[in-house]
Amino acid sequence: MQTTTYVILGTLLLRACWGRPAIRALLLGLGTGSLIAAIGIGVVLTYRGSGVVNFANGAVAIFIAYLFNGIRTKGRIYLPPLPNPFALIEGLVHRVDSSSTLKLPHWPTSISLGGKPSFTVAVLVALGLSVVLGLIFHFLIFRPLRYAPPLAKVVASVGLLIVLQSIITLRFGGTVIPVAPILKATPRRVLGVVIPQNQLVLAGIVVLLAGLLWVLFKFTRFGLATRAAAENEKGAVVLGFSPDFLAGVNWVLSTVIAGGIGILASPITALDNYSVPLLIVPALGAALLANFTSFGITCAAGIGMGMVESLVLFYSTKSWFPKNLPAVGVQQAIPFLVIIVAMFVRGQSLPTRGAIGRGRLPFAPFPRRVPAMASLGVVACLLGLFLLAFDWRQAIINTLVGSLVMLSLVVLTGFVGQISLAQMAIAGTAGFALSKFFGDWPFPLGPIAAALVATGFGLLIAIPALRVRGVNLAVVTLAAAVTIEQLVFNNKSLAGETGALAVKPPTILGQRVGPNNTDLAVFGIHGHDNFPPNVWFGVFCLVFTLVFAILVANVRRSATGRRFLSVRSNERAAASSGVGVSGTKLLAFALSAFVAGIGGVLSGYRFGSVTPTYFGSIASLTFLAFAYLGGISSVSGAIAAGFLVPNGITFTLLNKVFHISPNYTPLLGGIGLITTAILNPEGIAGGLRLTGQQIKGLVNERRSKARVGSPPAAPTAAGAGG
Repeated sequence: MQTTTYVILGTLLLRACWGRPAIRALLLGLGTGSLIAAIGIGVVLTYRGSGVVNFANGAVAIFIAYLFNGIRTKGRIYLPPLPNPFALIEGLVHRVDSSSTLKLPHWPTSISLGGKPSFTVAVLVALGLSVVLGLIFHFLIFRPLRYAPPLAKVVASVGLLIVLQSIITLRFGGTVIPVAPILKATPRRVLGVVIPQNQLVLAGIVVLLAGLLWVLFKFTRFGLATRAAAENEKGAVVLGFSPDFLAGVNWVLSTVIAGGIGILASPITALDNYSVPLLIVPALGAALLANFTSFGITCAAGIGMGMVESLVLFYSTKSWFPKNLPAVGVQQAIPFLVIIVAMFVRGQSLPTRGAIGRGRLPFAPFPRRVPAMASLGVVACLLGLFLLAFDWRQAIINTLVGSLVMLSLVVLTGFVGQISLAQMAIAGTAGFALSKFFGDWPFPLGPIAAALVATGFGLLIAIPALRVRGVNLAVVTLAAAVTIEQLVFNNKSLAGETGALAVKPPTILGQRVGPNNTDLAVFGIHGHDNFPPNVWFGVFCLVFTLVFAILVANVRRSATGRRFLSVRSNERAAASSGVGVSGTKLLAFALSAFVAGIGGVLSGYRFGSVTPTYFGSIASLTFLAFAYLGGISSVSGAIAAGFLVPNGITFTLLNKVFHISPNYTPLLGGIGLITTAILNPEGIAGGLRLTGQQIKGLVNERRSKARVGSPPAAPTAAGAGG
């Protein structure tokens, strides 16, 4: 009731100031605002119940809406498009015998309900699936991460977001699907303006849900137990409450609310697998304003942000609105500003939970045998570039460029513990700057200048890191990535009408070292064939990756690296020992952004252009996933992660040998990320290192036992050997 009163009073004030057209524009944002509020309420529920900030809650809402639409229109429950488990067998058989027609059974794609059900039945089935999803998320993903550090929980929720988005894309396609009306859209007059009834009903439902949750958490035993566990988990256990049970119920409530409102809002937002998941950004802003505790404030802030975004869209049609600012970009900047203000006003915005125990961050090993390992990697890479066909050459180049971007995450997240969800967006600023401003500069001044632009963006994002950390910083960087994508990459005044800016190939000693210059030969040496990419462009990328890999390894070995690790371990202890925490963080952000900027420059050279698709916020999430999967705290982990990037060596191998489509790259990466966060936080490189240490320990133990159990040597004759 209090929330409704605030909204009505605010609307009356705006009407008095701006008139009916502005009021109508505001009220037309009720639908989107209601969905934002529902997603934010779900985030508050999962945090209060289990200490997890669920970055995937927007994806949950649209995922349930897709399932409901399939049930309602087709009478089928569509299943996740997991790769055929027999594809490996088929691939091996076809590899041996290309004429083989072997076809093994595949996974079923859907379950038939025997016809189109009624609306009520379809809603009940969809909400039942929401309950199942909530239980799966809790028991299979986040319950095992109960004592994990914040980084592991963040990457697990990011992995869940990637998995849900990938399932939707593979099963339903990437286009926006309109939905038949669910709530009546009868025109209604409110405050002197006419708006669709469904917007009002949806807002009323969300406000009612917020009120019911307030009652539940204020007056019931379950709510009091959840609040007690959030404040002191040990005390809750002593009093007989089960934190696991409380967390599971809150996860179910979160998915049911997000899924239910996602279904009702789908006729307003349409089935959009890109825009709706990114509503998590304003939803996080609403939850932050509520300090992750108040459902009423979250509801009011979410609805308010949706209304303000609609008002911005209305004002974008006015003659005085700046033509060089895209309306969508300004809309996306509003949640970012709200988040920044909330962070600086509140400081440590997320209330600390009284958890029983905490895990540790992945171990950052001291680099050893750097020259030998670098030489071995260079030789293997050169052999692949010069001896393999063009498709494998392209895969090697993709791996090299991906490894370079992963190195930036090693510096920032692996060494300093600062969670960044904006690395690809930062890399993209360098690519766009190179195309727009420095394309005609001589090499290497152009790439360096472009990377310095990325460094500037990195330092701007670093400013909130001086006050907040952990999950808070992840929220800020995700909002920054979305803002950069919309204000810079999708800004037609900067990126042109098509959104793609051409990048000229680098010129070195009068030769264009671009991927398409297949006639280029150095000392008369060509590649295996004359198809692009040019082999010498691969060598060009190898040099950059090698230089920055050695640089990052030396940073870890230096006094600067020790300061990085001390800040990661304990900022207060580092400050008490004389380490400048603020300066160390700024240095890490600057170095990380510069490395990412060089990766963005190489990406521009590789494709011949820069586009928002490759450098968007979703790409930033995907690269974090692969960095964590490879091993986010070491150079070897960055190289392993480079093998996993889209169209890199690993997925080229899966496609060519086992006939697994590259479209499964994000899905497999998301599943691998969740599995890694739960079972092996050290990543692939860390797992291999630990395995090697265990084997070495077993060998040494056996040698020691052999020496102890061996008979003494026979005495020599007197004077022998004398």
